[in-house]
Amino acid sequence: MGRGRALFLYSEATGTGVVNRHIDEVKSRLSRCFDSLDVVLTSSMEDGVERAQKACGVYDALIFSGGDGTFNHIAASLIGRENAPTLGYINGGTVCDVGRNFGIHGSFRRALKIIEEGHSCGFDMGKINDDYFTYVAAIGAFADIPYVTPRKYKKRIGRIAYYFRAVGEAFAPKKIHTHIVADGVDYDVFTPFILCLNGKNVGGFPINLGSSSIHDGKFELFLTKPGIFNGLLHYLLFKMRTVKIIASDFKIEVEYPLPWDLDGEKGPMGNVHIQAMDSGLRIFCAKK
Repeated sequence: MGRGRALFLYSEATGTGVVNRHIDEVKSRLSRCFDSLDVVLTSSMEDGVERAQKACGVYDALIFSGGDGTFNHIAASLIGRENAPTLGYINGGTVCDVGRNFGIHGSFRRALKIIEEGHSCGFDMGKINDDYFTYVAAIGAFADIPYVTPRKYKKRIGRIAYYFRAVGEAFAPKKIHTHIVADGVDYDVFTPFILCLNGKNVGGFPINLGSSSIHDGKFELFLTKPGIFNGLLHYLLFKMRTVKIIASDFKIEVEYPLPWDLDGEKGPMGNVHIQAMDSGLRIFCAKK
């Protein structure tokens, strides 16, 4: 039996193109999940966002494919809107860290299976000044890799394109002086880069392990101590050399206005105010 009306959005301008190569299979399986399915090839990110907003109150489910940035744009555009449809995400990006929050990883077929099973959950998003992010806000060394790496390389060799770029940044020492107020507690530190996470993975690597939740009103802020490779090994191997701060409200001041990375895309510059907030949205996800 179907589950109401669904809209499926996909694009040739985002992601790795896996979904497009298997579009007939995707449409066939989705059409069996819902009473009716409308399929739209969007012309741009702006087109996709506009169609997502117009789906509120019209469709019961909004399915879309793309990378982490696509997820962020669409989810952020629906915050505060009445009768927002349940989201269905088919991971089609280079690394797809955001999908792992919901058990969506591996092939597009796993994502379809999760939609078919119909289990859903709510999730938090971060508000950073006037912008939003779903799973990560980062600044400092390595933060610009997702949006400065040319798409043609990401499409050709996948996440390896990121790792080549990371090698160059690992040997360019960087240290940021930052003042942080987290839920009213002050911290003053020097660090190569900062990660504010509402998830477990960054760049395909497990960073935020343990009891973190995507829907508890709190984020984890990671500050690594300076070291070789700009402290990168501290996240991957020597986690005792990182500071982990759990809070719902962060005011972060940095000594010079570097850009923030928001879910793989360039965000605001310099000082920010980050708040964990309930998105009010639901998404098809794997049962835990």
